[in-house]
Amino acid sequence: MAKKDYYEILGVAKDSDERTIKKAYRKLARTHHPDASEESPEIAEKKFKEVSEAYEVLADKDKRTRYDKFGHKGVDFDGGGFSWDQFSHSDDVSDIFGQLFGGGQRGGVGDIFSQFFGGGQRGPDNRGDDLRYDITLTLKEAYKGIKKEIEIPRDGSCEKCSGSGAAEGSNTRTCNTCRGQGMVQKMVRRGFMSTVSTIECNDCKGSGKTVDKPCSVCRGSGIIPVKKKIKLQIPPGADHGYRLRMRGQGGAGPNNGPKGDLYVVVNMKKHNVFQRQDNEIILDLEITPAQAVIGDRLKIPTLSGNVKLKIPSGTQSGDVLRLKGKGMPDISRPSLVGSQHIRINVKVPKPNGKTRKLWEELRELDSEKPSFLDRIMDKFG
Repeated sequence: MAKKDYYEILGVAKDSDERTIKKAYRKLARTHHPDASEESPEIAEKKFKEVSEAYEVLADKDKRTRYDKFGHKGVDFDGGGFSWDQFSHSDDVSDIFGQLFGGGQRGGVGDIFSQFFGGGQRGPDNRGDDLRYDITLTLKEAYKGIKKEIEIPRDGSCEKCSGSGAAEGSNTRTCNTCRGQGMVQKMVRRGFMSTVSTIECNDCKGSGKTVDKPCSVCRGSGIIPVKKKIKLQIPPGADHGYRLRMRGQGGAGPNNGPKGDLYVVVNMKKHNVFQRQDNEIILDLEITPAQAVIGDRLKIPTLSGNVKLKIPSGTQSGDVLRLKGKGMPDISRPSLVGSQHIRINVKVPKPNGKTRKLWEELRELDSEKPSFLDRIMDKFG
């Protein structure tokens, strides 16, 4: 499928100036960001990435020139397609993301888009870690959807200090290291160059405050390792790589910070009979020459149970028969269900003493004029 035009994606004219393009992207970024969109997470993320890719090209003078001249081939992102680490315009919309994440400032594109990848990412605030949980489904489970309870290890709020990190009677004061900012600057020297980075203060863990008597259980962090039981529901139609985001089910943040998110990632177990292609199911079926010539009605398996399939007279090897509505449901539109496709293979048996004579008689019948070969020659000669 051909990629959509970047100007069309942002809804701007080809002669639009930088200000118009930036305004269009800011509006679409706010609309499709998964934390603000009313669409399903997978659809919102797809659209959000699509508009970001378009903006990455059209907001860059050199890339835009190459795109206008050569189309998508001029900006193929090193042949691997657009990825988030290639997005270089996060500063243009950093205030939008700050609002979406509760006003916290996040540093750099990795932090802005870390929600899409999970895996223990934390920005320079006191938000808890995002976690990832992998689950393997059978094709039958993916077809019906599942509800189950899972147990995950994560950081939880310390019960003894109620997540404050302070022992009873302890006094709280402004951190002397960062002076209450929660962040400090660190200079890193590389050869003849020195760079200054803003990082989380190690003494107060980004809270801006310290206590004179830390909690004896959590040692002042406000968090302890726990195992949490969570009720998980994966809708029908999930495929390999599907990600379900569960907000607030990740690790607890230090000093009573907000919890991170849990990302459930689906892996699919290979089925021994069915093959899956998106929402379509494929079944390879062997039939005898007699069934292929005369036709038959066979009972075949589907994900919803056995059904009767009519084999038409004259069926050939390689023919594909279709059972509408017997495939996988679409995860974003459950009412839309794919089909099951039956690929026919006519299996020719080796003759034995009883059947050889019959096959010889069939061969004699086929040798009558015009023969099968004569008919082919007449058609193409």
